[in-house]
Amino acid sequence: MKDQEVSGLWMFEEKGKPGIEKDAVKVLKGGGIEGDRHCFDKDRQISIMTRNAYEWMQAQEVEGLCFRRFKANIVIDTKGGSIPGPRLKAGGAVLAVEGKKHCFKECARCREHMDCMLKDSCWYASAVSDGEIHIGDKVQCGYNWNRYERQMMVPSIGRKEQDAFCNSSVLVIGAGGLGCPVLTALSEAGVGRIGIMDGDVVEETNLNRQFLYSPLDLGKNKAECAGRWVNTFRPDCQTDIYPEWFTEENGSSIINNYDLVIAAVDRISTRLLINRTAVSSGKPLIDGAVDGFYGTVTAILGNECPCLACINPEGKEPSRTSSSLGTTTMVVGALEAQFALQHLAGIPIKGGTVLSYDGIYGTLEELPVKKNPECMVCRNVYNCQKNNEK
Repeated sequence: MKDQEVSGLWMFEEKGKPGIEKDAVKVLKGGGIEGDRHCFDKDRQISIMTRNAYEWMQAQEVEGLCFRRFKANIVIDTKGGSIPGPRLKAGGAVLAVEGKKHCFKECARCREHMDCMLKDSCWYASAVSDGEIHIGDKVQCGYNWNRYERQMMVPSIGRKEQDAFCNSSVLVIGAGGLGCPVLTALSEAGVGRIGIMDGDVVEETNLNRQFLYSPLDLGKNKAECAGRWVNTFRPDCQTDIYPEWFTEENGSSIINNYDLVIAAVDRISTRLLINRTAVSSGKPLIDGAVDGFYGTVTAILGNECPCLACINPEGKEPSRTSSSLGTTTMVVGALEAQFALQHLAGIPIKGGTVLSYDGIYGTLEELPVKKNPECMVCRNVYNCQKNNEK
């Protein structure tokens, strides 16, 4: 991928007035350039144009053609490339590309079916995060296939499977000890859309294992902090942030927007609620749990697999707070992500087992579990599907 860079910055304070050329601008999350008249315009916060289109427009200078009304906040020298969506990182800001900037109705070139570079070289965008953009800043955009060259050399993971990762969406519930390695692995692998859900804030006791955070993040929401990390590491990844707890009220509407769900939570009650919602929604679920040197990973990938309620029907909470060791959470979180990636790539995963990790001996053991025909969670869903198949 060729290096692209910011070669022009303008701010437009008043309608009909010329833009003010700037050396640097600040963008505001959910909006555009601070001080610009379109900063919080619903449809066009930031206008982006390629350097080639800008120079073409300057060279034309013909009265009566609409390109004289085309304005751009940011001009990018694409080095012969383009600006595909869905996101780009320019300097210290991450922008979501919302769509192409369309021509004006009175455009003579369009009416006469003449060639016009502008219609394919201008976009609208909005800021995903606060940040500053300077002239000369590097621009990263598009899905960088070169980034995954070594990954596509892995047996059973080629271009087809990488394309599946790119077009997949995963919801990660919990951005703590397990969520941090899960999010890292999914981002590294190239998953195209990641939802991050957590209502908790970063505390000092988290820092022994939750490596996406630093002391500067203390008191901040975990989902928002983790989302900033993903946006910086993978500007092309669509990141959905849910700074809230998973509940009966919000669960179904959120889960239904994703291909797969990963539970990285520490409470049994939350885990079983996620299980009920995923089973009723027909979504595959990967669950992980840790305590000290030990951990488990369970994949519920269809209604013939035992669900979490089959395994723990009483849903008893532990009598003490689970202990947490960073090495254990990294291993178990990585295994959760591994199962998720295998499923997305169409690589078979053995169902009907709980994978148990023993950190003292460094061993993995498959513990067979059976589906409970009387399970109050998955019994009705399974029977309904079997009847529909008849």
